[in-house]
Amino acid sequence: MRTVFVSAMTALGLACLPATAASGVTHQGRQAGEAASAWRLTRVNTLPGDDVLNDVTVLGDGSVWAAGHRVVNGRQRGLVQWFDGGSWKVVPGSPPYELKAVAATSNRNVWVFGPGKAARWNGRGWTTVSLGSGFSATDADGTGARDVWAVAESTASARHWNGSSWTSVPLPARAAAVDAYRAGDVWAAGTKGDRPAIMRWNGKSWALAPTPTIKLPAPDAAAVLHDIAVVGPGNVWAVGGVTWEGADDEGDDVTYSRTLVMRWNGSSWTTSIGAANAQPYTEVEPDGEGGVWVVQSDWNSTLWHVTGSAWRSAPIPRKPGTDAALFSIAHRPGTATLWGAGFTVPQGDPDDPSANGTFWRTR
Repeated sequence: MRTVFVSAMTALGLACLPATAASGVTHQGRQAGEAASAWRLTRVNTLPGDDVLNDVTVLGDGSVWAAGHRVVNGRQRGLVQWFDGGSWKVVPGSPPYELKAVAATSNRNVWVFGPGKAARWNGRGWTTVSLGSGFSATDADGTGARDVWAVAESTASARHWNGSSWTSVPLPARAAAVDAYRAGDVWAAGTKGDRPAIMRWNGKSWALAPTPTIKLPAPDAAAVLHDIAVVGPGNVWAVGGVTWEGADDEGDDVTYSRTLVMRWNGSSWTTSIGAANAQPYTEVEPDGEGGVWVVQSDWNSTLWHVTGSAWRSAPIPRKPGTDAALFSIAHRPGTATLWGAGFTVPQGDPDDPSANGTFWRTR
């Protein structure tokens, strides 16, 4: 074991940090790359045309649902894929628009979300409903067939499914992500102005969590939370980044960014901003054993496994000669298994038309 200095990682030893921004934290951890064997490349689609997976969710029985889009002969439509534990299926009749989020409480209650719409798969076919023209869901989660939430980072309102209809519920800030821990206890994360915001549903209304004020690294910097994960009643993680515009030594315009982590221990929040220029964190998910997995950057991501105060890093696995985008990770309840979804392309061109939807998993 050796001491590792990771200047871009700032949520190191969070339990020991004060509730203010911190930087340059040293932690005891294993060598970078030791977590690599935990994740493996599981499936690369061979569908005709271009296909991308934007979101994934996993049920307790091992079923995996993923949603995104595919383009064939210049026409785009939604793509929904289902792994039943033994084989993969492309679900027929997917909605004719890009799907950004998926939530499933059973294999007969699967919701996918596109611009202003939600569609439900009941095991036999799709039913589409309107969520409002200004609402394009960025994340969704549910605790049961009568309790599903969707949020859109562009608006300070959520949508709630009660088993018979969708209703609009006001939020105290804009939310990019939602985690339905249990009925009557739902968390969301996003932004309010240029500051990060965490919200909690108590069964009747949403309220802002009293998070500490953070000191931003530049006057025009904005801090945004991209994802939130409830590990337990006294263990909540939210991750994102801080960005601002500046100039390099030659006077060229540059966009700077740092990582952002916020953590709840049951009584108080700890907040931490990275000390060095680094890509934001985009996803956080429980590892099933008390720790979390954190994704840094959508593009050729770094995966971080956090156990206690130790962070161990690994690049996303991919075939030689390809680049990868990892958009979503999801934990299988009751296990230490996670799934990831995104796409891979020939190296060097993220817009290459031969993009293939791709899955990863642990264990």
